[in-house]
Amino acid sequence: MVELTDEQIMQQVCQEQTEKMTLLFERYHVKLYNFFLRNTADEELSQDLTQNVFLRMLKYRSSYKIGSPFKAWFYQIARNVQIDHFRKKRVETSPLDKVNAERNIKLKTEDHDLEKQERLQMLHAALQQLPEDKREILVLSQLEEMEYKQIALILNMTENAARVKVHRALKSLKEIFEKKMG
Repeated sequence: MVELTDEQIMQQVCQEQTEKMTLLFERYHVKLYNFFLRNTADEELSQDLTQNVFLRMLKYRSSYKIGSPFKAWFYQIARNVQIDHFRKKRVETSPLDKVNAERNIKLKTEDHDLEKQERLQMLHAALQQLPEDKREILVLSQLEEMEYKQIALILNMTENAARVKVHRALKSLKEIFEKKMG
């Protein structure tokens, strides 16, 4: 059996086969939850935002342009849900409370090497200290492993601008991380 692409599934959803949304949910709910968790450092909020994205996808399925990249459309909805939430709540998302970030974010690693875990924790703490826009672009590029072209579509910028912003965000992260390493 040939596995359908995300775009093919979304096309079916647009054609009122809404039960196909479960396939997209199965493929993306964990990634989306992790995307929000990395951006907000709040497990409960990340769960709520994840649910809201899938509800909004269903509600606004007609806005998906058949043939266009699904992932870019999907993450644009995710960004909008997050922005709308914080606009509505008037909550400042950055900088995050270091204690809250360390308590809520659980770094998962198969390697039980203590030194590596400590470095990962410091790196994650450094990521949380970045401004929201830099943290978001690094999550998309490094953790979600998106190409510059996809990031450009999501953030409504040119591919070159996305490349420059990722480079600058990595530079900022490196500076923060090096200060933490002492």
